[in-house]
Amino acid sequence: MKQLLLCLPLLFLACRPVGPTYVSPAPELPATYAAPAGAARLPSRWWEALGDAQLNGLIQQALAQSPDLRIAEARWRQARALQGVQDAVGGPELGLGAQVSRDRLSPNSGLLASLPAKGLNPEFTTHQIAFDASWELDLFGHNRRLSEAAQARTEASGERLRDAGLVLSAEVARNYIDYRSWQQRLALALDTLLNRQELVRLTTLQARAGEVTVLDVQRAETSHRIQEASLADLRIGLRQSLAALATLTDLPMASLEARLGEASRPLAVPEAPAPGLPSDLLKRRPDLRVAEREWAAASADVGVAVADRYPRFSLVGTGGWSSVQSGTLVENASRMWSVGPQVHLPIFNSGLLANQVRANEAASEAASAAYRKAVLNAVADVEVALTRLARSEDRRHQLLDAETLQRHMVALTERQWEAGEVSKITLLEARRSLLGQEDQALQAHAQSLSALVSLCKALGGGWAE
Repeated sequence: MKQLLLCLPLLFLACRPVGPTYVSPAPELPATYAAPAGAARLPSRWWEALGDAQLNGLIQQALAQSPDLRIAEARWRQARALQGVQDAVGGPELGLGAQVSRDRLSPNSGLLASLPAKGLNPEFTTHQIAFDASWELDLFGHNRRLSEAAQARTEASGERLRDAGLVLSAEVARNYIDYRSWQQRLALALDTLLNRQELVRLTTLQARAGEVTVLDVQRAETSHRIQEASLADLRIGLRQSLAALATLTDLPMASLEARLGEASRPLAVPEAPAPGLPSDLLKRRPDLRVAEREWAAASADVGVAVADRYPRFSLVGTGGWSSVQSGTLVENASRMWSVGPQVHLPIFNSGLLANQVRANEAASEAASAAYRKAVLNAVADVEVALTRLARSEDRRHQLLDAETLQRHMVALTERQWEAGEVSKITLLEARRSLLGQEDQALQAHAQSLSALVSLCKALGGGWAE
């Protein structure tokens, strides 16, 4: 018996877990991106490149207070605790029990009736103190595969936490850009409304002097009312962006609005970050690491199902003291013990275990395909983001050039008006065209900034060092 007990741990150490051995994947990826790329370094706190202190503060507020991030962090802690539970399963266990019981045996039972002595007292008190010990010898890796799957899922949960931070910071940045853009466009729209009001006034005066027709007055009034109606959409967009920021940062809308203040100058568009190689995404993007860890967990689940079809060995034992008298409980004569191996071998289960292996193998294949799909989507995300940023920047620069030309035209028209060569209505029309050009440039500016945020998110810019 002693030799058997000494050999079983050695046998346990020599056995390799059954089932597939997971190997980290190396998917085929293009050597470089097809879209044009920048050269700037992409830091973890990528939003600081925008150079806006209020945006930095809002993202820090969101990372500290967001309910979504709290949920992800709690689930990560839960996964770590469950991994600890699984790591403990199958390990050596030792327990202590104590018992005092009053018992009575039936005098007509086989135990007493067969005794030659008569008149024995069938009632007695039992005092017992016992240690129970057990240890499952994981010869075929059942428990090791369970721990492997739990560890992979814990790591996936940690990557989900990082991904939640990345998504959150990108959403805050995008909504902040939108909010500032709505503010700036609303201020321009109000200036345009004043321009339209003055145009209506001058056209009305000209009509009274017989210089223009009533149709010209109606045309000016129609433009004024259309401009006034457009303010509603701008105010709705402004409010929606504010509400989104309030939700993301867990701040009341009123205090957030006061904190953001009036419209400021547009954020500078920094240099586009260098995307690196497509293979870098496997390390940068937390969603890809989630998919890879889920695949690893699914592969370990196959090993668990395969190991369930093999015998399971355990060492069990109990020892202690038992006596009908409390005074003799700890004497040598009261000692009792039992120790030995146990084995469980599944023989017939109507195909349950075989189908569980097939089910887990299918789940592993699905996880493999999901990982491959995630990798392809990640590369496509970067390609689209690079193209979108490049095209947005082209459009922004073109509109800025057009705005500069329009400013020169306004300056020239102002000099002509001062010299009496053109009417004030002509000057107002030139200024209205400039305001319209500025509005288009503001929209293009916001689109470039949003495209930059999308690129940083696609590249896996993190929220923690």
